Amino acid sequence: MTETAPSEYEMIDILSRNGRIVHVCAEQETALGLAPGASTGQPWSALYPLAARERIEELFAAETSGPFVVSLELRTATGDRWPVSAVVTRFPDPEQGPCLRLVKWPHGGALVDVAQLAEEKEVLSSILATSDDAGWCMEWAEPVDLSAPEQEIIRQVFENGPRWRFCNDAMARLYRTPEGEDFNKRPVSETFPRSPENEAFIRRLVRASFDVNATPSRDLRYDGVWIEVENDVRGHIRGNLLYRMWGTVRDVSKHARRAAVLHEEIETLEAILGALPDAVLVVDREGQVLRINAAAEELLDINPERLPACTLEDLVDMPEPLDGLFEASANHIPGHPNRSYPVALHNPDRAIRADLAVRSVTLRDDDYLIMSLRARLGPATVDDTPSNLSRLRARGSR
Repeated sequence: MTETAPSEYEMIDILSRNGRIVHVCAEQETALGLAPGASTGQPWSALYPLAARERIEELFAAETSGPFVVSLELRTATGDRWPVSAVVTRFPDPEQGPCLRLVKWPHGGALVDVAQLAEEKEVLSSILATSDDAGWCMEWAEPVDLSAPEQEIIRQVFENGPRWRFCNDAMARLYRTPEGEDFNKRPVSETFPRSPENEAFIRRLVRASFDVNATPSRDLRYDGVWIEVENDVRGHIRGNLLYRMWGTVRDVSKHARRAAVLHEEIETLEAILGALPDAVLVVDREGQVLRINAAAEELLDINPERLPACTLEDLVDMPEPLDGLFEASANHIPGHPNRSYPVALHNPDRAIRADLAVRSVTLRDDDYLIMSLRARLGPATVDDTPSNLSRLRARGSR
């Protein structure tokens, strides 16, 4: 590329939204080798190649009017390309409508760094703004003193002028921001009020040096509904001062409600299981007793805390191998009565015989045997022989 000699002056042109050049200063025309006034009224392509025109279109569509610092290329009279750094501002013209004023210098120096930083900021802001994850950044009018006692730090977090530095559209949707309102301009206290739950949230942040994941808090939406959320949080700390913190937030209210429903259902099922008059044991294929109900505790005279150290054979004389019971249960015909097995129980105080019924169940690809024991009335004389009774009593005294 053949470069025209750099201009010693700033170069200015004005572009209209309809793709025309409204004005070009004499310094720019001279630097590009153009005749005075030759480019006025011409399309953008007379001065700018395609990549620069696409960038200019983006600036016309930007949410703010600038100023923007960008890197562009100009087209010289001979068709060469000349890189420049530009400060661009959008303004309304009474005749031309929306226009851009581009003030340019030959590419180089501090403006190159500024343009690069501005582009990186724009890219990051675009990623955050379009993310489906609710992102936020909070800062304080007066930094929070982290050398203070913990309760004083918590007070400062809520009272040192907290404000939103940046929140994306997903954040506004999550908190049901009123139509036409900018979430970033709303007071922090409207959605993150000082409450026992949120004080506990800040306390966890303080103890973790403002570096946490999935930390719960309780926030208030603009429709008046409290929501349970989880936050991933990082803090910007210099010395002992907290200047800002940022992160992402997820609404976990439906999971909290589901957990509450499941907890209630589990409590109900445990109450029903505990109230069953027959003794019930839950056993896996290895013979490990996983759960027993209150009736089984009484019948076997065993504390549930002992279960991890017990196998089924420690509690019941099995009528056949455990695999056989699993197979018999799997072959059970619905609507037919369960087969009943006479068994001896190892109660430490007395010999007891009972009737055993079984059903199998598969949970998360694992098989379990549900065993129901009903003690037989009367003395333990099933075989009614002294030797058999002695054997039962000997086992029961273990």
